[in-house]
Amino acid sequence: MQAMIVEVLLLTVYAIAVGTIASMVGIGGGIFNTPLLILVFFFNAQQASATALVAALFVAAASTPKYWRQNPRPVIPKAGLFLAITTIPGSLTGVFLRTLIAEDYVLRLIFGISLFPVAIKMLFAKRRKNDDNKSEIEEYDFSALSQQRLALSLFGAFIGGVAAGLLGIGGGAVIVPVLSLLMGLPMLAAVSTSMFTMIFTASAGTLLNYVTGFIDPVYALALGAGMVVGAQIGPPLAARVNAVQLKRVFGIVLVFPLIKMMKLGYLWLDPMGSQYSLMSTLGDIIIWLLVVIPIALFRFYKIKNDANEISGPELQSDM
Repeated sequence: MQAMIVEVLLLTVYAIAVGTIASMVGIGGGIFNTPLLILVFFFNAQQASATALVAALFVAAASTPKYWRQNPRPVIPKAGLFLAITTIPGSLTGVFLRTLIAEDYVLRLIFGISLFPVAIKMLFAKRRKNDDNKSEIEEYDFSALSQQRLALSLFGAFIGGVAAGLLGIGGGAVIVPVLSLLMGLPMLAAVSTSMFTMIFTASAGTLLNYVTGFIDPVYALALGAGMVVGAQIGPPLAARVNAVQLKRVFGIVLVFPLIKMMKLGYLWLDPMGSQYSLMSTLGDIIIWLLVVIPIALFRFYKIKNDANEISGPELQSDM
């Protein structure tokens, strides 16, 4: 009993960090919580995904009011409710598929390959003249979206819902790009609206998981408690950075879930073991660093080079 209490407390502390990151970039955190439940607490894949989805519901429900109280309000309810039309059936479909599909690698590969260009695009986001969260949120007009963009957004939201139910994630890895790139929301609005939409997505998946009996209530509540605390920290941090910085943070964070989703570490270091083994997770981290570090160095070099080009003419004019 004492050992279990210690485990629950450590899990809650871990979830605070995950909740902070998740609420800041608009994801459910399942891609971090699921491996931990399998590696450390020896959950099976079904139980870990279902329990992690409960934590995604907690962070979404706790961070949405925090974003709602910001001025200007970044949550766009019309956009969130519109996407919920397809994220809810998508989430139910994903949970159902998880009970049927023994090997879901093809779906994981499709998700990963489709979203990797999005992560790279976010990592290389450039500052625009009006790249300001406040002004962009105030100027956004949902009614101006074309029918084609709305239809593509609904399809993307359905895919996000399937990913949520199938993989135990909140779906934000798909929903944030849909809101930002397809629907044109400012990045802060995309993140906060993703959390709002996730309430409906994670609720539907969690309800079905509860009926099928895959949720561990003790560990779900421990994760949820930490995620709620983290959800009080992430939104203010997201509001303090400008839109392009938030896009880059999202891109950095998104790369890891995609690597894990495609089982790259597993295929590289532990193909005969488990996707969530220690060696597989280590491989995922190494691959993530191999992707992120060169991009960070390139951006640092470019910023430094641009600064030198600007200062050069100034020095000449002074002479």
